[in-house]
Amino acid sequence: MDPVTADEPPVHPLWQGDLREYGPWTPADRDAVPAGWLMGGGLANGTVVVARSCTSTMELAARLVADGRLGPWGAVVCARQTRGRGQLRRPWASLAGNLHASIVLPPAPATGTWAKALSDLLPLVVGHVFSEVLSGLGAELRIKWPNDILQDGRKVGGMLIEERNGTSIVGVGLNLADCPDDSQMREDRSVPAAKIRLPFFSSGPAALIDQLVNHGESVYAVMLDEIPPPRFISMFESKLAWFGRTILVKEGDDSSYEALLAGLSLDGGLVLRRDGGESVLYSGSIFPL
Repeated sequence: MDPVTADEPPVHPLWQGDLREYGPWTPADRDAVPAGWLMGGGLANGTVVVARSCTSTMELAARLVADGRLGPWGAVVCARQTRGRGQLRRPWASLAGNLHASIVLPPAPATGTWAKALSDLLPLVVGHVFSEVLSGLGAELRIKWPNDILQDGRKVGGMLIEERNGTSIVGVGLNLADCPDDSQMREDRSVPAAKIRLPFFSSGPAALIDQLVNHGESVYAVMLDEIPPPRFISMFESKLAWFGRTILVKEGDDSSYEALLAGLSLDGGLVLRRDGGESVLYSGSIFPL
């Protein structure tokens, strides 16, 4: 038996090759993860738990971390997510065959240039890591500040970081097999959705989490060791959606205005230019014009 097909047909054809490649599958502790399995054959780092269904990979990962069952670079992947969520706790459409996962991040370094900077820049750091891994699979991506993944101007994925008892967990969703129809999207969405194109990748969600965990850990470690925060900000601006363009900005009080997206501040805010001055946006939504 395996985590997806036990007692039922596969939830999506993309899982079939993964089930063969990443076996043998070891049952997880049933008290901790009902219908959960441990990926046995392919991963070098961390523990990866694959479950047929869960309410949210973030909630399951947080529980496993609290129980001492999941450490840095451990991950949870669910074939079905019944109550996935995105930024501001908005519902996340978890379609069959897509990647629904959460990854446990290591603690911030105690010393060095990233010791104080990482907490502010973590969403951008994670976006950089994921985009680097996915670019190796042939995807040319941009990051819509602070946590949406765009390809050709359409949203193909998103990230959500939460801290649970001192541990940072990143949830990631990627439209690997399907995407919501425009009619299913929020009216106030900034961009439409699309399925991600990965020219050098033809496997399923388990293989993709393998890439994100193993290659992602290497990218993350090299960056923190070799790239100081100011240089990282300059590097990230090349990935920033609509950099150098005029955008529409909406803030929490429902006010909206047009501004030039001029770059990023050293603490990860969005630098905007309008009316002859500059301001830094830390919370709000941005839209292309």
